[in-house]
Amino acid sequence: MERMSPETRRQIREKLVELRENQIGEALRQIIEFDKTPVALKAHMDRFVIGQEKGKKIISVAIAYHYRRLGNALKHSMVENGEELDVALRNTTTPKANILIVGPTGCGKTYTGEVASRLVGVPFAVEDLTKFSEVGYVGQNVSDILLDLLMAAGGNAHVAQMGIVYLDEMDKIATESVVYKDVSGRGVQKGLLKLVEGAENTIDLGKERISLSTRHVLFIAGGVYEDLEGIVKRRMARDNLQGDWRDYLLTDDFVTYGMERQLMGRFPIRAVYDQLSVEDLRDIMLKSEESPSRAYVNDLKAWGIDLIFTDEALTEVARRAEQERTGARGLISILHQVLLEDMYRLPGTHTGELVVDGQYVRERLR
Repeated sequence: MERMSPETRRQIREKLVELRENQIGEALRQIIEFDKTPVALKAHMDRFVIGQEKGKKIISVAIAYHYRRLGNALKHSMVENGEELDVALRNTTTPKANILIVGPTGCGKTYTGEVASRLVGVPFAVEDLTKFSEVGYVGQNVSDILLDLLMAAGGNAHVAQMGIVYLDEMDKIATESVVYKDVSGRGVQKGLLKLVEGAENTIDLGKERISLSTRHVLFIAGGVYEDLEGIVKRRMARDNLQGDWRDYLLTDDFVTYGMERQLMGRFPIRAVYDQLSVEDLRDIMLKSEESPSRAYVNDLKAWGIDLIFTDEALTEVARRAEQERTGARGLISILHQVLLEDMYRLPGTHTGELVVDGQYVRERLR
């Protein structure tokens, strides 16, 4: 194998520097020029996330104002004060309101954050909190979250500092829930507290140490929080309160559930998502731009087969998926069961069309 010449190595290094600078420039441009209103942000979410109207409004407002504030602050620091990006990021202070989404599995909690991050143009990292533990126990440390964010930003610390982190399974680190890692769950929560409140952190990569602040990172946490509704309703009954329990949700209720008050205080924006109904699940297949049924249509189209679902078939699939109680994930499971035999058998048979009706669905789900 021919050895690389010094000149070639130099050209590669220069190209990598150029690519990194271009990445920083593009990310910075999108933040400084960010002008998406909450209405526009929600309209974009509506193309992908079906239902959850109030929740999407809450999240659209939080994300739109977060990046509008950050963009204006960076523009002031860099354009008017002439500061470099690293100095501007370090010196800029803007109010940050992290978001907590409560809702059943498969209702769109993670997907909402992912869709929003695409529109804003910032890196997005998803972290399953059940894999983390307090230092000294088996499992990953919460500081590893920053490494995943850095990777999502292509290794660029400046870009990572403007990203979004989704903390999944937040309810699983409640004190009475985590018994196999940190004895009480409190250690993991306290580790998260340092990250979400905007601390300076150092990522140790062995030969290199990278400084990364979470001051401008937006954290979105999600969890099922089973029986949280019951906790709130019991308090409402004691206090003679009437109405929708979601309108009375307090930090005290999360503390009762087993969460640390200080950590919950760092998530002041809260949205409660609903269980997806049969109608919602049907609308996902009909209206979402990333509909699972559309994915199967495209898969069979690649083999020259037109897959057609009748209205009755979509309703039947949605009805069966609703019984799974796994939200939109149930659609994928049901569709796969329904289509498996024909997806196996039809490619290469010169079949031009496959029509799936209600009877077809029922026969394959017996």
